[in-house]
Amino acid sequence: MANVQHELEKRRVFLFLSVFFFIAMLLDGLGELNIPLHAFDDIAIAILALIAIIYLIISWKRVGLKSLIKQNNNIFILFVIVLIVQIVGIIAEAGTPDFGDEIPVLIGIIITLVNRFT
Repeated sequence: MANVQHELEKRRVFLFLSVFFFIAMLLDGLGELNIPLHAFDDIAIAILALIAIIYLIISWKRVGLKSLIKQNNNIFILFVIVLIVQIVGIIAEAGTPDFGDEIPVLIGIIITLVNRFT
């Protein structure tokens, strides 16, 4: 059964990974601006990670068990959308020189999603 401390730990992991994805994908997306279709997935992931960061900061003082579970579920749903965007990016960039970052990012997204079930 979930407890408050465990849900707080999940929230901190979500925040850390959201900050990582925001910075990494923003920098990667800016590096690929010469081909907008290739930069789209990276910029979209950075924006979604920023939304997650803002949401977590706004709701940081809510520490009840129900509230924390709801926050973690909302961030999980947001990262499911990130996963879909990444899959679109994989399809768009397959066979191009810009494909190098897609698989490590996909692994990071999966790790982020698994955090919800730990």
